[in-house]
Amino acid sequence: MSFEELLLEATNAYRTRFFIVVQAIDVNDNGVESAELCSRDTYFSRTRKRDADYEKVFRERKRMDGKRLPTTMFSRTYID
Repeated sequence: MSFEELLLEATNAYRTRFFIVVQAIDVNDNGVESAELCSRDTYFSRTRKRDADYEKVFRERKRMDGKRLPTTMFSRTYID
């Protein structure tokens, strides 16, 4: 899967100074307590190619860098 396709399939994506972050958000309900929003975040180091793909996918965004969707839990993976 290409980086561009990954951005298109993500629940949310946004940029920070050094990373493009892709959020995959799920709702977990263990049946005992209330449901939780969980985000699996993948942090990609920014490169010219990734920035170009990001800008192509989100060219119509008013706020190009986007922003994080808040969740109750998260995990992070970093990719160089």
